[in-house]
Amino acid sequence: MSALDRVGAFMARAEQYFSRPSFSAPTFIATDAIAFLDDRNGTTQVSVLTVSSGEIGVLTSYEERVLTLKGSSRSGRVLFGMDLGGNERQQLWTMQPGGEPLRLTHADNSIHEPGAMSKDGDYVLYRSNARDESTFDVVGVSLEGGETEIWLKDGGQVSPADIHPDGTQALVIKLNGNMDGDVLLVTRSGDVTNLTAHEGEQWVFGTSFDSRGTGVWLLTNLGREFVALVHLDIASREYRVVFETDWDIEHFKVSPDGSRIALSINEDGASRAVIVPVTGTGAPVPVDVPRGAIDQFTWSPDSSTIAFGLSTVSQPSVIMVASLDGSARIVANASTETVVEPPATFEPETIRYRTFDNREIPAFFFRPRGEGPFPVLVDIHGGPESQRRLNYAPSGPVLQYLTSLGMAVLSLNVRGSTGYGKEYSHLDDKAKRLDSVKDVEYAVRWLRSRDEIDGDRIAVYGRSYGGFMTLASLVFYPDLWAAGVDMVGIANFVSFLERTGPWRRAHREAEYGELANDREMLEQISPLNHIDNIVVPLLVVHGRNDPRVPLFEAEQIVEALKARGQEVELRIYDNEGHALSRRPNVLDAFALMGAFLTEHLQLTRGQ
Repeated sequence: MSALDRVGAFMARAEQYFSRPSFSAPTFIATDAIAFLDDRNGTTQVSVLTVSSGEIGVLTSYEERVLTLKGSSRSGRVLFGMDLGGNERQQLWTMQPGGEPLRLTHADNSIHEPGAMSKDGDYVLYRSNARDESTFDVVGVSLEGGETEIWLKDGGQVSPADIHPDGTQALVIKLNGNMDGDVLLVTRSGDVTNLTAHEGEQWVFGTSFDSRGTGVWLLTNLGREFVALVHLDIASREYRVVFETDWDIEHFKVSPDGSRIALSINEDGASRAVIVPVTGTGAPVPVDVPRGAIDQFTWSPDSSTIAFGLSTVSQPSVIMVASLDGSARIVANASTETVVEPPATFEPETIRYRTFDNREIPAFFFRPRGEGPFPVLVDIHGGPESQRRLNYAPSGPVLQYLTSLGMAVLSLNVRGSTGYGKEYSHLDDKAKRLDSVKDVEYAVRWLRSRDEIDGDRIAVYGRSYGGFMTLASLVFYPDLWAAGVDMVGIANFVSFLERTGPWRRAHREAEYGELANDREMLEQISPLNHIDNIVVPLLVVHGRNDPRVPLFEAEQIVEALKARGQEVELRIYDNEGHALSRRPNVLDAFALMGAFLTEHLQLTRGQ
């Protein structure tokens, strides 16, 4: 009997972890009202919280997921983006509490992503590839009447970030490559000025105008290893470093009165929040939050409080509000809206292991309860310019659920991950791609050195780029594994680059290699071209509407394995894309994964 036939036996356990609802991405829409993303019904929607009473009202109840949300405390409006079947081609809608949603965009096969809302809350800039699928324009739309105008044409990979108080200028972040960007000053009449022309590399994590409109706040790592908050004078182009540490600053938000800035620092996968004066002088005020990850900040209109979404590795996201003295409290918690008993959870140990070049690789180690020796799942994040964080979604329920079945889980941040400095993020570029796979081999060596681990029962799992890493680990180190699970992974870099969304191709070639110049290298590192080395059972999961890694990547790896008579199972979800967003599909996929790993890791505990 295959794992496909045993899903039902694992559904109840999966439901304990994947049906835990969350509240995230808060935005003030009035002094006492916060709009946020709410996934209690299994598909993310928009709800609104009355802060003083704790009352929650539902604003949307569509069958499709809401991906993005913005709001204004001046106009009371919300703007949200919603796609169809996971295809990431968002259409934009606006509404006021108590009003009916108004659809603003109508090109169903194109992407519309909101970026910046005017100070009065009646105008929005978004990026769109409706005119040309291969590039993005910056488009403005009136939320009153829906009239549109193009601010920037043929921008490439651009995202509007802020609108000047006078409404005639905007800041637009432009990606020059996968790890390099600039901030453009764009006028309503179409004039463009690069405010951050530079040599070397610059990551841009965020930007906004200062309160006078004569300067720009900017998160950048230009000339340094880690991302700092700087102030840039528009006229003189002088930089002033306002706040920096030996970790990346990931989020910032300036208070409406222009006096303070809320900052979130990514320290070893967890967010540390502080409030600092805009002058950069004086001690930062630490915000009292649990060890987890913050999603974004939003200030109350009177600048007296800051709200944010925060999740931990064992707790789905909640909405918190902090005062200027750093004290914080939970104001909306989806778990209190349910009667489901919280499942057993596991706190990981942050570890570092030595790899082939004596570099230390950071990872999180989840240990199940009881006595070993335990089988192990090695988990590898996607990106590749990403990081496994100490948050719940998207990885937390997976790692908690699998640990509850009786296996240990080692979640890796191999070379190429962000969060550990500029140098570390480039150690896997192009021809160095397989060095990160060697880091996986050394993770297994670390595991096999531990008494509580059964070194003969180790599986590997990853999603998206992590799916490539899974397949690469199986083909380049076949003797290490008992099984593998590939979700929406890349099997062949050549076919992937040929078929991924045209708006993504140049951006991805900057990371992986160019079809025109690097085809031989891309062929060499593609797991499909080493298919004979896969000698263990493989589970493959994919969404039919995936615009990033097309379904063809899954189909060709499965077809090649079946032609060899190798054990492989495939699950395709017709109404999903690159990420599983509908709770019934999530439950089905991970119940299947639990059944598959239980069988091939010979688990006798958990279920």
